[in-house]
Order: sequence, then C-alpha cells, then structure tokens
Amino acid sequence: MILQFPTPYPDELLYCVIARYHIRSGNIFWKHTLEDIFGRRTISASVFLPSGIQSLVQRLPQNTTMTVQQLIEKHTMYPFFTVFLPTEKAQSIYEAMISDDGRKIYMQSGIMASGIPQNQYLKYCPSCFKEDLSKYGEIYWHRLHQLPGSLICPKHEIWLEDSTVPITHSNKHALILPTTSNCDLAKERQASGDILHQLKDIVLQAGLLLNGRYENRSFSHFTEFYHHHLIKRGFASFKGQVKQKALNEAFYDFHSEELLGCLYIDSGETQWISNFSRKHRKSFHPYYHLLMLIFLGLNVDEVFKATSSENNPFGHPNWPCLNAVCPDHKKKVIKDVTIRRCEKTKKPIGRFTCPTCGFSYTRKGMDQNKTDCYKYTRIMDFGFLWKKDLQFLLDKGLSYRETARQLGVDTNTVIKYKEEMNSKIELKKGIQNTQGLINERRREWMQLQRDYPDHSKTQLRSKSPAVYAFLYRNDRNWLNVNSPEKQKMETVNNRVNWQERDQEILKKVREVTDGFKRNAGKPIRITVKSLGDGIGERTLLERHLEKLLETKKFIEEVSETERDFRIRRVEFVIHEMRERGEDIKEWRVLREAAIKPEFYDEVKGIIHFYL
Repeated sequence: MILQFPTPYPDELLYCVIARYHIRSGNIFWKHTLEDIFGRRTISASVFLPSGIQSLVQRLPQNTTMTVQQLIEKHTMYPFFTVFLPTEKAQSIYEAMISDDGRKIYMQSGIMASGIPQNQYLKYCPSCFKEDLSKYGEIYWHRLHQLPGSLICPKHEIWLEDSTVPITHSNKHALILPTTSNCDLAKERQASGDILHQLKDIVLQAGLLLNGRYENRSFSHFTEFYHHHLIKRGFASFKGQVKQKALNEAFYDFHSEELLGCLYIDSGETQWISNFSRKHRKSFHPYYHLLMLIFLGLNVDEVFKATSSENNPFGHPNWPCLNAVCPDHKKKVIKDVTIRRCEKTKKPIGRFTCPTCGFSYTRKGMDQNKTDCYKYTRIMDFGFLWKKDLQFLLDKGLSYRETARQLGVDTNTVIKYKEEMNSKIELKKGIQNTQGLINERRREWMQLQRDYPDHSKTQLRSKSPAVYAFLYRNDRNWLNVNSPEKQKMETVNNRVNWQERDQEILKKVREVTDGFKRNAGKPIRITVKSLGDGIGERTLLERHLEKLLETKKFIEEVSETERDFRIRRVEFVIHEMRERGEDIKEWRVLREAAIKPEFYDEVKGIIHFYL
C-alpha cells in the first residue's frame, strides 16, 4: 500500500504527481517507483494517456478520496483526445487506461495517425510557475500547457516555453519533474496583436474540452450539426452538397496562416476540410473541430448540447395543420415535409400537407422559435374539406364576407374559388351531352367481346381501334372494368425482412471483426470487402449495405483507412518482436510490416515510441 501519495494540484498531469512521489519516496531508481505505484516495473511512463490507473488506486489507502475517474478526467489528456470520439471508442480507451496494458491507447485515440504532431518537449508558462512557487512551494506540469502547438497561456497572455524535458524520453520509465534547471523562469515573451486573441480563443475552447465532461456523440451527430450550420452560412444545400471551393476560401480568409502554423496545420491543405464537411466516417483531431466551430461563430458547448431537431430548418415531426375548418386544426398530424431552397433569397422553403383534409402550405426561412410552426408563407392547396365547406356555405346563401370569416380567408379568395367551381359545373354539363355517345361506344365494346370471347384486351383493340380510343380518352375507368381480365402471372414473394437481416449480419460482422483483432497471424485490414469475405456475404454488403443500417454504422466505425492499417501492422510487428525477445530495430520493423519508403513519416513516430 502507498502511504504518502501526493495530492494532485489543480490541472496537474498524473505523470507529474507520480514524479513527485518518486522524489519524496527516496527511491533511487524509477523502476522501484513504478513497482510501488503499479505493482510492476515494466510499465512505461506516459505523459498524456497513462495506463495502470486501477492498479494505482488499489494501492492507495482505503479512505482516499482519489478515484479512477477523477485521475483520468482531471489529471490526464483523456478528455481532450476522446471528446469527439464515439462512445464505444472513448470507453475502449478509458478501459485501456484502467488496465495494465496500454499498448493500443495512442493508436485508438488517433494521436499516432493524426496529421497534427505532438510537441517534442513538455511546455510551461513562466508566470504560472512563479505563482505555483509562491502558492505551493513547488512547480508542476499543467495539462493545459501540454496541448500540441506553439501556444500561449490564456491567463498571463505570454508564450508557452519549451522545457528541456522530452515527452518521449530515451528511458521509457523516467518521470521528470519541472525544476528551475530544466525550465527557465526568467524567459517571458509577451504575445500581442491578432494572434494573441486568436490563440487565446483556441486555448480557452480547448480548456473547456479538458474540463467540460461532455457526453460523447456519434459521428452522425457531428455530420448533422456541421451540415446544419454550413447551410445557414450558405456553404451547403439541403441535399448535402457542399460548396467546397467557397468554403475553403472563406475558411482560410478567416483563419490566418500564423494561427494555423502555431497549431501545426498546413495552411495550403484543403483535404481535411473536404472530409470534415461531408459525412463523418472517422474521428478528426480536436483542433479541426475548434477551428471549424470558431469559423462558424460557435463554441464547444453548442456542438455537444445541440439536439437533432436543431439541425433541421423546420424542426422534426410532427407539424400542425393550419386549416381553420379541419378537425385537426393546429394539431401536429403532418409527418413529412419536402424542403427546397428559394432561388432568390436562398432561404429554405418547406411544404407541409395535412393527411386529414389535404390542406397544403409552405413556410420560408428557418424556424426561430417554437411558435413559428403555426405560421405559413403561402397556401398551396386548401384541400377537399375546405372546398366542401365553401360550397356548403355558399349554398346556404351566406355573404362572401361571412363565408370568408368562417373559412379563415379573405373575401377575394372566396370569390376566386366560387368562380372556379362554376367553371367546373359548366364543364360537367358539357360532359353530360356526350354521355349518349359514350353509352353507344360502350354497347359496341361489349358486343365486340361477345363476338370474340377468346380475345384479349389488346386483340379486341386491334379489331376496333376507334371504339377503344374513344373509351380510353373519355371513359377509361369503365373500359378497364369491362374488359377481359389480364392473365395473372404467379409470382414468388421473395421479400426480405431487412431489420432481421440487419441484426443477423451485424452479429456475424462483430464476430469477424473481433476475430481480426485477436488474430495472432498476419493482420487483415478491416474493410467492407474483408468483412464480407469473412462472413461469406461480400455481395450482400457491397450491394445492399444501405439497407442494413446498424451494420453500416458499425462498419463505418471499425473500418480502417490504409494509414490506420499501416500503423496497426507496425504495432503488430513490434509486439511480435517483443514476444520473441528480439531487439526492436527500425529497419526490421519497416521490412516485416512491409512499409514503403513514401509512408515512413506516417509510422516513424510510433516506432520511435517503442524503441
């Protein structure tokens, strides 16, 4: 049991707390400290996402107030690197940090595969360290200062400085405290101008991610959220089309090259914006989210607290009928809406049709509050029930004004529809004059069937084309009813219950995926093709995946890009070499993992991590 474990300071890295224990314990070797803390000497010292935390907490005194959750969420970089991951992936990283096996933490979090590199040295704010000395009598590594990039301290508005302590130490068991020897407290560089405000905004938003305890959301949530706000800014259509060129230009006009350089982002790179603005199939570095949110005039609270209804310009079903004479007036009975964009104003236009009375109306522009759903821009169709009531009120001899009042319209509308109904009545009279001719043609068609009882409808038509053409144009329903029946073809019902099929296939895909991950042999890249081959249903997945909603969602989460697979191959080879007791040589790892020279930069970080 650990009797005197240091109490963590606010926002202190767990790495630093353990380093302080090492000094106070009197241990000479770091491995002895690791054995005290974790019960084993082989665990590696990790700055950002350490493992073995459950073992640490179990060795603390029984009445300690420290918990696994507190240490992970308040004293590691876990909240920052996992906040934009789906719940399943974030939970997997959390469990790996609890366990004693942390080999896959960095790969699962996306740190190794990210295009934004990590800092080489631990960073510090000279002014913060001076305050720490005054308040606590010692200094410690702050989590917020270890965000990747060349950043500032938002509290003192000065540049963060590099210490001489490397994040990846040559001795992987070393835990090094900040001191006046490895951190120059006299070195203060004041930040100013636009870059100060831009970086301060980024760091403060990142600080919210570190301390906000936001609930993880699915990739589809982020897709809907950003699509909704891109539509509001005019960079996307309701059908999902994104104006990539306009978006790229506006984004890089908004964010300066200096800011992007401080975040280790190439100012000429546009591919990530294209991927980010489309459907989210993989996680993105938190910096990409922060930059896009600030560009759209938003903050991290809004992206996590947004509901699905906020991502639709007219909310989500159901919507009310606005027909004053409908029994469902102002009741939310309309389940569907069709949306298009106004060619002039570019605002969304939604059309709503009541299933009870046929009343149809449109509304232009996004709803601003809950009462907007009871307004309409234009009536497209009053519906059969309204027209029936109009005829009834006119037959009663009511005035136009009174009729309009009862129907909830103006007087001109009543006059307009009365004239339309009168026109239909006159047309009906004209039709009645032709009824005699219709009856004559009916008799001829029936006689034709008696003369040729074995003929089909098509054969009868060839016998008397004029009779058929007249009835087809003027009495089609009667013609269809009073013609020889069409020969029925026996059909086999091959309908598929896609929901049941989805659950069956999902179960198989999960098993195959687990098998791929546990496979002790050569790694297999997780793709739609490999999963389809694994379950023997490759054609089904390639042609009908859109119908298998749960399966599709799962495959999108676990599928590996070529880059992800290269990194997994490298980790696999390193693990195998360790199991065999072989020295890890960079050239041997590259050869056995079949990494081509052009992809060396992608994997060198993970190889050096294990050297």
